[in-house]
Amino acid sequence: MKIGLARRAAGGWLFWAVWCSFSASAWAHNPDTSYSRVVLMPAAVEFHFSYDLSTLQRVATLDANGDGSLSKAELADAAPALRQFLREHILLDLNQHEADFAESEGPAWPEGAGESIPISQFEQHLAAFTFRNPVLSLPESVTLTFDFFEQFGPAHTVLGVFVCNGRENEVVFTRSQPDHLYVTGSVTSVKRQIAQYLKLGVEHIFLGYDHIAFLLALLFVRRFVDLLKIVTAFTVAHTITLALAVLQIVTIPPQWVEIGIAVTIMYVAAENFWTTETRYRWMLTFGFGLVHGFGFASVLRELGLPTTGLARSLISFNLGVEAGQIAIVGILWPGLWWVTRQAFAQRVRYGISAVIFLFGAAWFVERASGLRLMPF
Repeated sequence: MKIGLARRAAGGWLFWAVWCSFSASAWAHNPDTSYSRVVLMPAAVEFHFSYDLSTLQRVATLDANGDGSLSKAELADAAPALRQFLREHILLDLNQHEADFAESEGPAWPEGAGESIPISQFEQHLAAFTFRNPVLSLPESVTLTFDFFEQFGPAHTVLGVFVCNGRENEVVFTRSQPDHLYVTGSVTSVKRQIAQYLKLGVEHIFLGYDHIAFLLALLFVRRFVDLLKIVTAFTVAHTITLALAVLQIVTIPPQWVEIGIAVTIMYVAAENFWTTETRYRWMLTFGFGLVHGFGFASVLRELGLPTTGLARSLISFNLGVEAGQIAIVGILWPGLWWVTRQAFAQRVRYGISAVIFLFGAAWFVERASGLRLMPF
């Protein structure tokens, strides 16, 4: 992806020529043109993509009821398929590492449109999508690659703008030149990088309620040696898959990973109902820990790992995760250990496990269906 001065200059002239020709009004919009705007900030990178409705019609059925027009409800119903298409066909690299788009909004109802839009006016209205990736510091570089020219046609053009530190850089994406590398020149010191990833690891455990639920379900053990084996197995397992996923040696779709994490929570919680034998639970924990490691990797892929210092970033993140995990175990296990020696131990075990199972089931349904059921 070598971007020369000549290409940037030519891209800039072409950008403004096309922009001036087609952006004077919605009526002048070229149906073979879409728009992207990337705003780079110290704490986040925002990606804004705009497409006319006739282009989006090639991706998903917009007029679902066949009445010849698009309503707000129909656009909302088509939104998941549209966002998924963009995630699959717009490739993102942060700091020259493959990354995933994080939070998303949209498509926003076209500006100036009424309550419905006739099919005859689809080419005149733009729907906008926004993806917002949190970052630990201003990225060193961002690369976008558009891989939808087969669906949208060889003549399709994307007019793009990269915005950083008050400066704008225009670029044109076409079938023959579908990608662009934007370099910010930002550099993060080693000390700050280590501190950032340590903090991120701790925060991810304390704010990762699914991981906490998984750990809690595992902690109904009577012997400290069993607890030590469980914690060690979980640590080793998620460290392995975190490295494999980040280095792109093994890749699994994020949705499958999130569903898999929900399944592990449900299984361990359910197991507490039929067994009190915990000597071999560390083996189960190791297997399920492999799944959770891919979940940790998804977080890092959204943030964008640094170009330099990848190893120390991963180590720092893992140390942060372990620090948070040890703190949680240190808080929860003494109480659970005391409970296991009381006459009411079984009732408490069943009650807590039932609640954890219900949480896991809700997460499973939410992640498998795309519905929003949980407040966290």
